[in-house]
Amino acid sequence: MNTLALKFSTTSKGKQLLIYDGYMYNLIKDRGCVKYWRCQERSCSAIIHTNKNDHLKTRSGNHNHVPTPERIELIQFKYEVKRRVLEESTPIARIYDQQLAAAQLTLPALSIAPTSREAQSSFQHLRRKTTPPLPVSGDFEIPDRCSQTLDGNNFLLSDTTVRNKRVLVFATGLQLAIFFQSSHIFMDGTFTVCPPYFDQVFTMYCIHHDQAIPCIIALLPGRSAMIYQYIFDLLDNEAKELGLSFGPDTITSDFEPGLIKAIKRQFHNSRHLGCYFHHTQSVYKKIQSLGLSSQYKNDEEVRSHARKLMAVPLLPLEKMNLAFEYLVDNHPACLDPLFNYYESFWMESLPLKLWNVSNIKIKTNNIAEGKPS
Repeated sequence: MNTLALKFSTTSKGKQLLIYDGYMYNLIKDRGCVKYWRCQERSCSAIIHTNKNDHLKTRSGNHNHVPTPERIELIQFKYEVKRRVLEESTPIARIYDQQLAAAQLTLPALSIAPTSREAQSSFQHLRRKTTPPLPVSGDFEIPDRCSQTLDGNNFLLSDTTVRNKRVLVFATGLQLAIFFQSSHIFMDGTFTVCPPYFDQVFTMYCIHHDQAIPCIIALLPGRSAMIYQYIFDLLDNEAKELGLSFGPDTITSDFEPGLIKAIKRQFHNSRHLGCYFHHTQSVYKKIQSLGLSSQYKNDEEVRSHARKLMAVPLLPLEKMNLAFEYLVDNHPACLDPLFNYYESFWMESLPLKLWNVSNIKIKTNNIAEGKPS
């Protein structure tokens, strides 16, 4: 009995393909209990019969040509790329390069393989055929492929409205369990890259096995405390259903006023810290808006004092006021508007303990970009 394995793939047109002993066969007839396959070469009479379980039943005829293993390698490689393109949202070029590295094609196969750029168009066309069209309003259907994980588990946690505006929350049961058992959680809103009909992508992370894990992803229509409160109430109920609690020791977030208000209202026993990255980013954006970019770039004294201002949250809490007063007395006159802003917003409007990160290991909430330091 021949023990060579049958392998199955698809042609470029999506038709079934059988690979056996270095040759490829097209399906010519399917009678349920028996499938009939003919060699791809039109002048070849080799035929294979398989049973309903796709096991080899009989073979007949002889091949009148040599096998082309390099073509088979390429077809199997493209099949894996196609499968991932249809199942994932990973950029096509990245999928192609990853599968090319994993396939370890022989030199003959590599010589006929298209480059990532050459293959891009056909795979993009394939993905477009299975991707839902962009919505034309906020009232759109969410297909199963976007509301479930690849293994069929629920991913869409909530689809509701807050003051007539749609709120979508995504998380799996496993993500929630990991999140609720974390002592330090992170919250971050992305506003510049956001789907139409929403105001922000709001993401909640935690650290699990030394890796940043996005656990909850929400599409929010605004930045009010009410919207954030809805998210917290939802998660509090989910935690209770899992027999857990939603009360981390530490929360790191950006400085959205509505979020700060909602966190203060919800988490009485948690330590709330502002993100150091967002602090420095805010100061630098103010430098730009005040027209000080040129001085910051070209004047060492200006740059030094601005950076010292950015470093105030790194000092012990009890030394922040003293350090700021020193900088106020010694900064270049051109930085007066920057120091006025800093005093008004950071030193007076926000509690110092909210944005002091001197005694905490992870000082930012942009941890998803790499391993926390």
